Amino acid sequence: MNNRLHKLIHNRLTIPFTPFYRRYPYRNGISINSADARGCVDLERGFFCNRIPKAANSTIVENLAIWSFGHEVPSKEAKKRFRTPSQLSRQEVEQLDEAFRFAVVRNPYTRTLSAYLDKIERRAKRKNRETSFKGFLQDLAQQSLYDNAHWAPQSSLLLLPPDHFDFFGKVESLEHDLAFIKDRISGEDNRSSPPKHFKANATGASKKLSQYYDEECIEIVRSLFRDDFELFSYSTEFPA
Repeated sequence: MNNRLHKLIHNRLTIPFTPFYRRYPYRNGISINSADARGCVDLERGFFCNRIPKAANSTIVENLAIWSFGHEVPSKEAKKRFRTPSQLSRQEVEQLDEAFRFAVVRNPYTRTLSAYLDKIERRAKRKNRETSFKGFLQDLAQQSLYDNAHWAPQSSLLLLPPDHFDFFGKVESLEHDLAFIKDRISGEDNRSSPPKHFKANATGASKKLSQYYDEECIEIVRSLFRDDFELFSYSTEFPA
């Protein structure tokens, strides 16, 4: 057994018994290893960020790195610098009650297309293959909805109960919501020093909706992501 596989199996067996997951058991579909990696904790600055892939994730974590470490850190490295929930002691888990707990989410229609463009279509083109957006959605509906955090329901990636979060920001109002998040973390008025906006892995999905969606695709997304539409107050009406 190679070291990577051994570590993966070990984590799946041990993470559920750490203080955080004893208090907040995770049973939402994605592997607990992947779910735990989405938790971004800085108790010194008093925040818990539940990162959501394909919802300005790189922009969020790179801004958090600037606020926590005082300088820019590439998103891939920044994600590794923060502690995850499974690394917290029992006392530190209790401190989360006083932390600012937030996540940034995205309209399910746009997020799902962004995941397809980034993780499916882009890779298929490199290999001279073709997987249609409708075929991708049909596969999600049949078997693979929870195979990857980039397209799993956002509600299934939450590590805390929804009512334990202080704030759900939205990609659609990112400039305003990032400034609010920074204000809560730093306690400063950020109009003179706004958060930075990064473009890592941008797919332009919001401008391509009409190119990929037909009525069947719309209905599949409405059905698969019903909880996301409701929990995060997104209309199920397809964006005009």
